[in-house]
Amino acid sequence: MSSADPPETRDRSRLLVAVSSGLVLAAVTLGSWLMIDGTLSVELGGGVPHTEDCPERVLAPVVPERVRISVYNATNESGLAGEAAEDLRARGFRVADVGNEYVADTEFDSIIRAGGRGLRQAHTLQEHLPAAVVDLDERDGFDVDLVLGSEYDGPETASDVEPAPGRLSCEGGA
Repeated sequence: MSSADPPETRDRSRLLVAVSSGLVLAAVTLGSWLMIDGTLSVELGGGVPHTEDCPERVLAPVVPERVRISVYNATNESGLAGEAAEDLRARGFRVADVGNEYVADTEFDSIIRAGGRGLRQAHTLQEHLPAAVVDLDERDGFDVDLVLGSEYDGPETASDVEPAPGRLSCEGGA
């Protein structure tokens, strides 16, 4: 559109932009209210998993040195993942990565994510973090992730951990 366009064309273009902007704003506002109201359910990130396919078999633990963990903080508490990583390193776990992760609901203790090959590693870590929920994903390796929520209070006292065969708890509070 140039200054040579007739005034009707410029006015029509301005009206179209104004109406379009208003419709977009109305749609965003309506969608926001429906999400706040609970009418529209949107999953923005992970939350506490509800694993229905939790393995039932008994798993033998491995030594902590064979468990490679990435530790992620899902809360606003600065340094939580770093502190947890240091606690786990002191117990012999191999910490691969420390960082943050966005999770929609942070009102949980911790989540241990593992694939089918890392079940024994997840079991070993869960012995140290009995309130953790195990979440199975599609990864191929033995590595596990630990995601910390706002209820995280640290690992079990080291002297209270007695490695033994057991089952994973995919519902927390083992």
